[in-house]
Amino acid sequence: MITWINFLHLYQPPHQNGFVFGKVVDESYRRIVRILNLYGDVNFTLNVSGSLLEQLEFYQKTDVIEGLKKAYSKGKIELVSSAMFHPILPLLNKKEIKRQIELNNEILKKYFGEDFELKGFYLPEMCYSLEAAEVVKEMGFEWIILDEISRNGKLGSIDFEKVYEIENLGLKVIFRNRKISNSFVPQKINEISDDEKDKVIITATDGELYGHHHWDLERHLEENFANKNIKRLKISDYIGQFETFEKINPVNSCWESSEEDLKNNIPYSFWSDSENKLHQLLWNLAYFSIKIIEENQSDINYEIARSLVDRGLTSCTFWSASEKKSFIWRDVVWNPDMIESGALNLVRAVRSLEKLDVEKRTKVEKMFLDIIENIWNSHWEKHYRH
Repeated sequence: MITWINFLHLYQPPHQNGFVFGKVVDESYRRIVRILNLYGDVNFTLNVSGSLLEQLEFYQKTDVIEGLKKAYSKGKIELVSSAMFHPILPLLNKKEIKRQIELNNEILKKYFGEDFELKGFYLPEMCYSLEAAEVVKEMGFEWIILDEISRNGKLGSIDFEKVYEIENLGLKVIFRNRKISNSFVPQKINEISDDEKDKVIITATDGELYGHHHWDLERHLEENFANKNIKRLKISDYIGQFETFEKINPVNSCWESSEEDLKNNIPYSFWSDSENKLHQLLWNLAYFSIKIIEENQSDINYEIARSLVDRGLTSCTFWSASEKKSFIWRDVVWNPDMIESGALNLVRAVRSLEKLDVEKRTKVEKMFLDIIENIWNSHWEKHYRH
């Protein structure tokens, strides 16, 4: 018997264009909802970002929300919280981390009701730091899920039949199997289930894997749910089977970290790399915008400005500027439009303030123009394909 613990993360950047968003909904989210409500023996742990729920309503895709609510009411899914607009939490201060979590919790309660329980927490991109974990624990969450490299900076060092606990913090941790998670998971699980040995397999992927990034013409997903040799568990149910937990001190890392990255002390290299000029320009603008907005909380447009900053901080703003080859997508990550959209949210936040001196306004505009120049110089010189 295979015990499969499957974590799905559903999110689209808040400045995603409507055409792409519609494709993701049609190809992935509606398929996931249909499967959840069609098969009896389906148990997933699911993170649906608050910003995605808002997008589904804005684009009138509320059938997805209703399908998720139906699956939740039947006990098919366990919902976990995260950060509202999917920022990289270790790169923010504790006040900003808490704000993003509070916003996300409010949206989940709006759509799923006030009385549901949130035990687990998903760190966007599984970007871990002790400071971020401390905020998660302070806000009442019981567990997080991390990539296997996060335990000690090495791949292949996890006993997946154990549950771990962060020393002196009491926050439980389970680790995903990176190799299987980076495959088309249902197909791989089907293959493993032919083995006679009992195994626990923990996977975590973007929900967009199911349909949008992998068409699954052979219908491996449906085959998986019809497979009687696979037992499926939600994460909290699995953790609840344990009475003892191995104490650990995870390292700063993410689900894209390589062992070389961690040796070089760049655990979040897809979002903040000291050798990536565009990353540095973006973070200078982000931190300066946050500072300006927080200094002007009495401004009549403060809430508008704050909302724009929140959206500009989304991970995709910085990910799209990484110019690195991803383990998951196996291609160089570069999207000038997504970078520009994120930076535009940050500068618009400052522009929206009613009362601000010209010197600060001008400084922000110059920072923004420097980013635009670097984006398009890099694009036409290195990435444009004639």
